[in-house]
Amino acid sequence: MNKISGKSFNIIFLAIVCTALVMTGIVMVVVDPLFHYHAPLNGMSYSLNDERYQNNGIVKHFTYDAMITGTSMTENFKASEADALFGTNTIKTCFMGGSYREISENIRTALEHNPDLKLIIRATDQFDLITPSDKHPSTDPDTSFEYPLFLMDKNIFNDLEYVLNKSLLSDAVTDVKMTLSHTPSTTFDEYMNWMSAYEFGKEAVLKTYARPAASDTEIPLTDSDRELIKDNLTKNIINLANDYPNVTFYIWIPPYSVCYYDVEQRKGTLKRDMDAMEYECSLLVDVPNIRLYGYDDREDIVTDLSLYKDMAHYGESVNSMILKAMAEDDGRITADNYKDYMSRVREFYLNYNYDGIYE
Repeated sequence: MNKISGKSFNIIFLAIVCTALVMTGIVMVVVDPLFHYHAPLNGMSYSLNDERYQNNGIVKHFTYDAMITGTSMTENFKASEADALFGTNTIKTCFMGGSYREISENIRTALEHNPDLKLIIRATDQFDLITPSDKHPSTDPDTSFEYPLFLMDKNIFNDLEYVLNKSLLSDAVTDVKMTLSHTPSTTFDEYMNWMSAYEFGKEAVLKTYARPAASDTEIPLTDSDRELIKDNLTKNIINLANDYPNVTFYIWIPPYSVCYYDVEQRKGTLKRDMDAMEYECSLLVDVPNIRLYGYDDREDIVTDLSLYKDMAHYGESVNSMILKAMAEDDGRITADNYKDYMSRVREFYLNYNYDGIYE
């Protein structure tokens, strides 16, 4: 019986390893579960399940003329409802906890790669409004996940992090299994929708936070705060709108529940929040292709805790309401009415009986 020499064994082993790596790379490039190289293949089923890994490829390679984007406040939107209301072919690319800059960069990538994109529906969260314009999860020390920058740059050499990634290979295998079992691709109604994962209602909401002690100090909106807001909005929203004047931007302020504003009041920052919101409105209403909407004056929504899973996040029925309202131009904030809108909002939140929430 012939024995294989150590040198021959090493050569055979290396050949096997190299063949396995090449085959893995081929599978990843052909299936492309993150759409890094191409659009979904005809006849192939795809699982959409990781927004920060898949959104970049989606905006580059999918066919669409409208997009919904924003933080987790937008994840329960249904693209099919937007299509029916606006007559569009809509994708949804959301970023849980996303910063203004992160969302803006994804929008700009979409606009650079898709000349057919004409309508963008975007949320502007208040929690991240008074924030440096360059805030981004990839450089934020508090980010709890590894950010996939290798998918977003133009360096082909770090694509090895994708094509030879064992974890992402399992995504490709999942797509193949879905295809073989005739399981349809994830829709943009389902993509990152978290409705079924949570309980809703007053009891569920109150479990998600501890009411802080009341502060004796009222914190004002300072000039430096205004500079942060202006820089944040200018670089991450207004410049985009100015660069693409033929695109219509539907910008809306998510209606957090009264519990959120109770916490802000007790921290001494409620008036600051109101002033920041009004300053935001004053900056956005003068941009011709931005249509600004707000629903913080909808008492039937913000006081109904059956619609919320925590102090800020509402369920998909509110997402549907917002889409329908914007399509009907209901809740529009303009240069002529934004002061009246903010007067109503201030009157309601500054005088609300927050203690009654806990009775």
